This record gives sequence, structure tokens and C-alpha cells, in this order.
Amino acid sequence: MVSRIRAILIVLAAMSVFSSGGFEARSQDSGKKEDKLVFAGCSDFAPYTFISEDGPDGYAVDLIKLISAAIGRDISVKLLPPEECIKQVKQGIVDGLVGVPRDKALSRSVDFSIPISNLEYAIFVDANNSYVSSLKSLEGTVVAVPEGPSPPSLTSKDLRITVLETSDVREGLEKITNREATALVSAKSVVFYYIQKDRTENIKIVGAPLDMIPYSLALSPSHKDLLTKIDKALLNFEKDGTMEKLHRKWFGYRVHQPFPWRTFILATSGITIVVLFLAAGLWVISLNATVKIKAQQIQLMSQKMVEKDKLAVLGKLAGQIAHELRTPLSIINNSIFLLRKEGTDNRELFEKRLHVLEEKVKLSSNILESILSYSRVKAEMASMISIKECVEEVVKDLQKPEGITLKLELPASPLFVFMDFHQLYSVLRNIAINGIQAMGETGTLTIQVYRSEGDHPMVNIKVADTGGGIAESAKNKIFNLFYSTKITGTGLGLPISKSIIEANGGTLMLEESNDKGTSFVVKLPAVKKGKNEPVPSVA
Repeated sequence: MVSRIRAILIVLAAMSVFSSGGFEARSQDSGKKEDKLVFAGCSDFAPYTFISEDGPDGYAVDLIKLISAAIGRDISVKLLPPEECIKQVKQGIVDGLVGVPRDKALSRSVDFSIPISNLEYAIFVDANNSYVSSLKSLEGTVVAVPEGPSPPSLTSKDLRITVLETSDVREGLEKITNREATALVSAKSVVFYYIQKDRTENIKIVGAPLDMIPYSLALSPSHKDLLTKIDKALLNFEKDGTMEKLHRKWFGYRVHQPFPWRTFILATSGITIVVLFLAAGLWVISLNATVKIKAQQIQLMSQKMVEKDKLAVLGKLAGQIAHELRTPLSIINNSIFLLRKEGTDNRELFEKRLHVLEEKVKLSSNILESILSYSRVKAEMASMISIKECVEEVVKDLQKPEGITLKLELPASPLFVFMDFHQLYSVLRNIAINGIQAMGETGTLTIQVYRSEGDHPMVNIKVADTGGGIAESAKNKIFNLFYSTKITGTGLGLPISKSIIEANGGTLMLEESNDKGTSFVVKLPAVKKGKNEPVPSVA
């Protein structure tokens, strides 16, 4: 919106200048008056610069008036022969040029603005000429070229062409008509202007464009700051459409005609989508019959695979149970043998043997209880439970060394989940005991409860210790059945806890573990008080 308002103000200012009948742009600055700038231009380079009945006229002259209004400086324009323009800017008689083809030699004396147009050079010949089709086909002929910079293609040393310099494009067209030159090489827009204005007939354009040379304003090197302001104004004209309108006025076509990529992409995408849709439809129809036939076969195979997997799991579990129970049973058997051999005479040794028997029986019982728990991870007595009450119950029952501190971080508002209270108690207690054992005699065990929002709100229970962490090689194994890093561990606590949580629609994961401690996070679907629909179990 701001750019449009600016464009309107600039156009209104320019119109007020145009209506004055002169060609000097009046400064809009009400402050201190700066020196008037003088720009020179070619007197016969229509439609860019030329002298009309009202004085200097053309595309570049109109653009200078707009720039004058935009930067707040008075700029007057005088039109001269091409060589005189360049001479005066080099001598410092004028401050700049209203428009000139960019030339490497000239760039040593002036600074160029960003391009205000592009000069596309082309070959023009008599309409009846049928043998000239390119620059190469002009070898051995005379080619008319208007005074000023020549296109680079024409100055090639490999070409054997005689160049006839003319004062302007009109003279070059006359040379073709009078058979004094075979062709005219000049800027296409300039030649088109004169052909249309003079209603010249029997002239045609042949071959591909020769060169594209930027056409810019040129300023004396002493006007660096002024050039920056002019470039900024030109960029604004490009954005707000002022340049486009000015180009249409003098050339009758756009500054550039970009390929309509957006329309092309949309059309191509549409056609592609339709083709893919039809192909997909045919593919679905053709597969429909096959799917129906294969469905029963797949279902039958699936049932067989499930039964096979069950047998495989059962075999593996039986092997692991046998392996885990073999050690405590062997110790029990050895202790019984020693008791029989040693008798009861040595009471201290007798008590020691009984203590070993008691410990190993207890370990065997724990293994069997863990296995039974693993087989019934989905609770039958699920209900809405308070996380706070469950955590407090776990903390109350924990046995810990005096050097270990318990830290609770509970939210102000109570949080609820839907599952069996004793199962959640068992999971949290197992993780907490692991943390206490990892810290030894000193450390801090932190239990943090918080809620995470989203499409499916979750209750998060984080249990963190300050122990030595889990070995890198063990991190991927801690949830495997019967894997334990403790000598007396069963390797069932974490796998069973994970199965319980997942059966209730949640997750149990190792969040972080390093030499500063370990943290586990339990995530369960949150429920509002009063809503106790069961959470679907995870297969």
C-alpha cells in the first residue's frame, strides 16, 4: 500500500512538471535549494531521446523527470549529437547522461546506474532480400551502423564486413532503400520506432538477435551519492509498476515478457493429477479381484504365523526361564548337600547355609513372580487414579540410605490417568529402586510430574537419579528380557514395566544417561476428573 501511494505521488508530481510546457524537473524540496543538475542525451535516438516540438522528449527524458521528483533535485536535459554528449560528461560540463549503452571504454569516465532498458541489436534488410539470414551471410557486403557504440558481434575481427557509419537510423534505412548498404544493424526498438513513424515499407528483420546491451543512466564519478539515490528510485519504479507503464507508453510492449511458469506448472500439474487419478482408478479396479482372492490366503497364513510366533516365543521364554532358575537351584542343591554332610554341630555354619537357602529361594520366587506379572500386564481393575497419590505412596514405601535425598516436583492441579493403581505403583517403585541402587550411599532422587498439551494430552512422570549412569553398550539392552547389569538382578523389572505402560496406551523410555545421572520418563494419556473410559490397549 505504501509503495502504491508513493507511486501515485510521484506520477502526480511528474504530471505537474509535464504540464508546464518545459522539460526541467522542479524540485519538491521546500528546504535549502541545491544546485541544478544538467544531463545530456542523444538528440536523435528515438524513442529513448529526441527533440520534438516541445523540446527534449522520449522514454529516458520522461524517466529523468520522474527521478527528479523522486529524489528532490532539479534536473534539466539538453540533447546533443552522440559524440558531443560523451565529450561534455568527460569534461564535467554536464553532470550525467540521460541514457547511454553500457560501454567498457566509457565506464572509465562515468558510473552507470542500474539498467533502465535493454538494447537488442538486430539485422534489418530490404524485404526482397532472400540471401541474408545471419551476420555471417553479410560477409563481403556494406552494413550501415548509426553513430555511437557498435554491438560487439559486429566488431569481430573474423568478419569481413564493411561498416558504413550513419548519423542516425533514418539515414541507415535510406542507405538500404538506395542500395548503398545491404543491411542496417541497430537497436531493434529504435528501428521499429522510425519505421512506424515514417511508415517505411519494404524493410524486414532477419536472423536471431545479435547482442543485448544494457541501457543506463551515466553520472560523473563525483556524484556517488546521487547515483545511489537514483538507483533506489529506479528500483521503486520497478516495484510499483511506474517503469512498466512508461515502457508501454513509448514501446507498446512490456519491458520483459517472462515465461508464464506459474500457469504452465498449474496446467501441467492439473493434467498430471488427472492422468494419475485415472491410472490409479484402473489400477485399483484391476487389483480388486486379486485382493479378494488373496485375502483369504493371507488371513490363513497370518493365523499360522501367529501360532508359529507364539510357539517360538514360548520356546525362547522357556529357555530363558530355565537359564535364570538354573543358578539359584544349583546353589540350593549344593547347600542341602553340605547341610547333610556337615550336620548341625556347627551352629554358625548351619545358620549360614540356611541363610543362603533362604536368599536363593527368594530369588527364584521373584523370578517366577516377574514372569507371571509379564504374562498379565493388562490390568483387570483399571480405574481413574491420581498421579500424586500414587507417587506419594511409592515414596512412603521406599527404603533408602540416609545420604540419599528424595525430591518431589508435583503440579498444583491434580493429574489423573486411567489404569490399575497397583500396576502404576509397581512401575514407579521399580524405576525408583533402580535409581537408588545406582547412586549407592549418597545422591538425589527426583520425581517430577507434569502435563504436556497437544491433540492428545499426556501426563509425564520423570524419575531422575544422580548415579554413575548406564554404560553406552547397555543402553539398547535394558528393556530386553532377563538382561541385567546387577549380579542379583532378574532382568525383568524394566521389560515388565515397559509392557505394563504400553498396554495402558503409554510409553516408558530412557530419556538421558551419563556420568551425572540417569532419567526415565513414563508417559500416559491424561483424563479429566469424572471421565473414566478405559484407554484402548496397545497390541
